[in-house]
Amino acid sequence: MRPLPITLLCTAAVALAGCFSVGNARQPIPTIAVPAVEPTPHPPLLVVLPGAGSNAQDLKDHDVHGAIHRAWPQIDVLLTGATIAYYSRQVLVQRVEQDVLAPARQQGYKEIWLAGASIGGMGAISYERQHPHQVAGLLLFAPWLGSDEILEEIRAAGGVKRWEPGPIPAEITRDNYEREMWRVIKGWSTNPKEAKRIWLVCGSGDKLIEANRMAAEALPKSHYLEVDGAHDWDTWLSSAEMVVAKVRGERGG
Repeated sequence: MRPLPITLLCTAAVALAGCFSVGNARQPIPTIAVPAVEPTPHPPLLVVLPGAGSNAQDLKDHDVHGAIHRAWPQIDVLLTGATIAYYSRQVLVQRVEQDVLAPARQQGYKEIWLAGASIGGMGAISYERQHPHQVAGLLLFAPWLGSDEILEEIRAAGGVKRWEPGPIPAEITRDNYEREMWRVIKGWSTNPKEAKRIWLVCGSGDKLIEANRMAAEALPKSHYLEVDGAHDWDTWLSSAEMVVAKVRGERGG
């Protein structure tokens, strides 16, 4: 499997954030655990993948866990440093499983949710592709969903429901990973049970709004939240509290 070119991913990262933490993909993904503010015997866990410009400490500094806990005080939160280096070396999914989710299961977590913003949202979808049903669901905040080329192809087909991705490839490469990400999204459009595991949020002024609206066609209307805001922390933090409350309510508290 060929790694994605660092120039491609860094270009995307620069477009989505003025500066970013590259990190070291040869090391385990760093994590910061934030326990529930109202502990329970068997709490769920929400794992957060950062955007292009963030790492675990940045997530903590922005009080991502605080926004989550205001909506769901009984959930444990795990902030991760899955930075751009893990994507560029194409080891993100492998390391998320090995360094983050497998250890969480070993600790006894039965209900694990995976959240990601921007490129972190792309990472969450990529994880779901390779490890379907291993998490309770995905919370996607303005995920990066590919280049103009793949978006135009889907648009020309009449949307993701009508678009046909073609044969499943033998492996994921730099030439097909965007198509395979959209194959996952298309699958949600034909499987309502799967679609109910996915929540998508995007600011109406976000530079990725068009792609996110296209992806929203695959989900129940109530699982797509379009809020005021752009591709920034203010939007994600305010919407995180909102969508986490909805997730909690739908699962019954």
